[in-house]
Amino acid sequence: MCKEDQRAAVKSCLMCMSSYCEAHLKPHQTQKGMKEHELIPPTGNLAEKICTQHKYLQEFFCRQCKVFICWLCTSNQHKGHESVSAKAERLEKQKVLSDLQAENQQRLKTREQELKDMRKTMEGLKHSSDRVHDDTEQMLLELQHSVERLQELLEEALDHATLEKMGQAQEVVDSLEAEIKVLKKRDTEMKDLVNCEDHIHYLQTYESMCTPLESGDLPTVVSNPEASFDAVGDIILALRERVEDLCNQELGKITKQVNDTTLFTLKGSRETNNRPSPTPSRRESQSLSSRTNQDQAPSPTPISREPKNLWSRSSKSHAAPAADKTPTPIQTNPAPAPASSGGFNRMASITSLFRSRRHGTTKATPATMTSSTPSAGGNQWGMVALPETPTEVDPSLFLDSPTSNPVNNVPAFPGLREINIDSIQAPEPRTREEFLEYSVILTLDPNSAHRRLVLSESNTKATLQSVAQPYPDTPQRFDGWTQVMCQSPLYAERCYWEVEWRGRGSSVGVAYGALSRKGSDARSGLGYNAQSWTLELSDTCCSAMHDNEKKDIPVTYSPRVGIYLDLSMGRLVFYSVAENMTHLHTFRANFTQPLYPAFGVGSGVGVGLDFALGQFSSSSDSIKICPM
Repeated sequence: MCKEDQRAAVKSCLMCMSSYCEAHLKPHQTQKGMKEHELIPPTGNLAEKICTQHKYLQEFFCRQCKVFICWLCTSNQHKGHESVSAKAERLEKQKVLSDLQAENQQRLKTREQELKDMRKTMEGLKHSSDRVHDDTEQMLLELQHSVERLQELLEEALDHATLEKMGQAQEVVDSLEAEIKVLKKRDTEMKDLVNCEDHIHYLQTYESMCTPLESGDLPTVVSNPEASFDAVGDIILALRERVEDLCNQELGKITKQVNDTTLFTLKGSRETNNRPSPTPSRRESQSLSSRTNQDQAPSPTPISREPKNLWSRSSKSHAAPAADKTPTPIQTNPAPAPASSGGFNRMASITSLFRSRRHGTTKATPATMTSSTPSAGGNQWGMVALPETPTEVDPSLFLDSPTSNPVNNVPAFPGLREINIDSIQAPEPRTREEFLEYSVILTLDPNSAHRRLVLSESNTKATLQSVAQPYPDTPQRFDGWTQVMCQSPLYAERCYWEVEWRGRGSSVGVAYGALSRKGSDARSGLGYNAQSWTLELSDTCCSAMHDNEKKDIPVTYSPRVGIYLDLSMGRLVFYSVAENMTHLHTFRANFTQPLYPAFGVGSGVGVGLDFALGQFSSSSDSIKICPM
């Protein structure tokens, strides 16, 4: 820049050590004494480019000493050194830099593609896991109904056999009792006759007593004191053990398939994302210890049923079973399991499948994801730092891959297919259940809350009060607008949360962390600047606000609002949440900074005027982040 009026310089003078614009350069072109000054193209920091010894411009570069020198230095202390002009040296370096730039750009492109592939693969694996989870739950439920049907048929057969055997035995008992009664009567008559002193009566009766009794159809009865159905119990026990063995065997195969699912590989490294099989949990150990007690449990009282002669899981209506309380599984560290057990110890889970219907079924709850112990050279998730070599994503291996040896040649998960990475794209959520899959946990930031906002319920509810609270003054605190922001930004690509508001009006939305917090002008109000997007709500109207542009939305009273953020697509969507989700408004923007959920309590409906007139009812306006 010209030192006289800060305009763009056209020349720099090595004698004056200054740069000049076209107008102030004229003295160097017209005055005789200044015509001798050496002019060069405009450059900054002239003092650093002048040789301190000879006071000439350092136009050359000594490759041996790697310093800039003037033309006189080339003949003195740098004589004999390889010296080239600065321009020539730059051209040489420019070639190297161009190659490095191209290499860096190629690596950047490769890494970006790897990141895109990884995200696609992770999303696909998540959906694959959800599908397999649902299919598994359905098939195991059908298997449970089949076991229930087997139990019914066994009890029915046992009841029928018991009734039949007992009926036959009762007929024999009745015949024996009748015959015994006749024999007792004859015995009494014989005793009386023996003691009779009337000889004539004795002789008259003697003939009838000598006549043998009529023998019935009942032959000699030999009872079997060892008769029992205990052998049936042994058969059922053997069946249970075979089913347990089969289940444990197949569970080992399934576990190996799950653990061998490779989400990615690192070229030049043996690291993958495989994990060793976990050790049995407390719940499995309890199942083992309870097996003996279950073997001795008494059978329920048989009840009469209509005869059925077919065991099929479709032959019985599926009634909704009541759930038992399940023991909470403990967290275990991953450890390699013996190969003989297929990664799992022997479990008696199938035992409860046979017997649990007598007391209600037990439904397992999904385990909570926990981080493993940090490994050497890795982070808390057991991952190592990415090497310099590119990664290769293997999208073809997912949880729904068919097993190589299915039981009875029936696929474990029919209808599931291998996923192509190019076709993986998370579908847009449409129902509330699908939105809840992207739900996030939010907490209000006490350091940002206006002094008339009181936070409660673990910092998830903000209530407007008439009396200012003695909050400390912080840079994050709103001092004009009755607003509050969340503590943490939204990092996930897709986020969903719901808010309930009460009172005269509130505003919900998102904002950059750089949003101004001080003052009552538009720079701090949600929706009144380019750094925030919000929906203003009241019992009479609804408006979308961004950059001080307002759009009225015809909608009825909506006390519960759902907010869905898709960062990858640049979409912020608001829904009215009731029995059905009603779309309210969609913002489309290129979000360039981290977004924070933000809320205004009592905003947009003249709250400031109410305060000024003293017309304010405590706790009339509030906003609450709904638990998901």
